[in-house]
Amino acid sequence: MIRINSSEQLLIFSRYIGQQVVITSLLNGEENIGTLTGTRQNALLVTIDDVSRWIPLNDNFRVCDVKLLLKPLKKLTSAIIDTANSLPVQAFITPYYQQLGFDMPVFIAPGHPANCKYVYEIGMADYRSPSEIAQGNRPAIYAGV
Repeated sequence: MIRINSSEQLLIFSRYIGQQVVITSLLNGEENIGTLTGTRQNALLVTIDDVSRWIPLNDNFRVCDVKLLLKPLKKLTSAIIDTANSLPVQAFITPYYQQLGFDMPVFIAPGHPANCKYVYEIGMADYRSPSEIAQGNRPAIYAGV
């Protein structure tokens, strides 16, 4: 997997404002689902249960892992493709797909090794749905084990 630094991650996250994210605590493994509502120079603003929190991103110290909850492009429907193709400018297609929560190839900088990789391929996305994540959080006694 290609490693990218926190400023490059912020660049990618900024393209997906409004999308759901899964936050995994590196201290206890607990997963929470929230909505990415903003970015700043060194942090993500995530809203969980109507409470907004800044999650710091630092190359040297991490307390949690944040991944976008995206859909693979193979889940595009013909209706979505037709709408995208009817947009007035072809350059609007990628932002349209991103707004709908689809995983798209990234561009960070000329010559960057992560260019043309999908967000999932660089370890910043999860293809699970929120309900699949919630099921994974259930204790084994409730999961029928």
